[in-house]
This record gives sequence, C-alpha cells and structure tokens, in this order.
Amino acid sequence: MTTPGPAFRFHHVGIAVRDLERSLRVYRELFGFRAVGEPVEVPTESVRVCFVEAAPGVRLELIEGLGAESRVEPVLERQGPGPYHLCYEVDDLDAALRTLRAGGCRPFREFPSPTAGHSRFAFLYTPDLQLIELCEPVGVGGSET
Repeated sequence: MTTPGPAFRFHHVGIAVRDLERSLRVYRELFGFRAVGEPVEVPTESVRVCFVEAAPGVRLELIEGLGAESRVEPVLERQGPGPYHLCYEVDDLDAALRTLRAGGCRPFREFPSPTAGHSRFAFLYTPDLQLIELCEPVGVGGSET
C-alpha cells in the first residue's frame, strides 16, 4: 500500500519569449487569451513575466529574459522561443521536494518571489531531464527551506 504524497495540481506552461509585449499581443489578438495582471519583473531570476489565460485553469506564463544573466536566455539561444517548463501548484513545497527527490528528480534551484498569489518556487529536473517548476500559494506549506 502506497502512502499518498502531496497533491500536484497543474498550474501553467512556461513559454520563453524574446519580446514580452509582442507575445502578449499575439496571445491576446490571435488566440483570445486574456492577460492575468500586468507584466512583473522577477529580479531573482532576471526575467519579466506575465500570465495569460484562455479559460479557467488554462494558463501560460510568458517569460522574457532580462540580460545575459537571465536563465531563460540560454534556452532562447539553444531552441528559440517556445515551451520552457511545466508548473505544478503544491500546498507544501518542502514535502513535494522530498517526494520528487525520492523519485529521482534533481533540484535545480529554489527562490522566494511573491508573484501571482504564490510565495515560494522551485525548479527541478525530472529523471528524463525535463524542467518542472513547483509553486506554493501564499500562506500555506511547510516552513523548512
């Protein structure tokens, strides 16, 4: 019998873009997405992001790098604009990290950033080297870091 672990709820697909304003126009005008808030700078990651939504639960995070130190820039150089990561919302980031590490995922980095109703984030590589992000809503979760 397996003990249930943390719940992983799909949150968004991260999309690497070269020009956030242009991409926002494309997703709004061509695909009918609506912006969820204004673009926000995330200094710890050297990126500017904006969420767009087609319907409840169908979200994209458009991610523009801010200079050579941005972690999204190498992705844009290697493969161009496009899907970057999948994000799952979890109620306890620490418990989710323990579960994923035990399953063979490799932690990449953790960072606090009060963005889009979330307070803590972590990136990991799956055993197949796919990049995933975890986000923890403000006011929930464990206290270990």
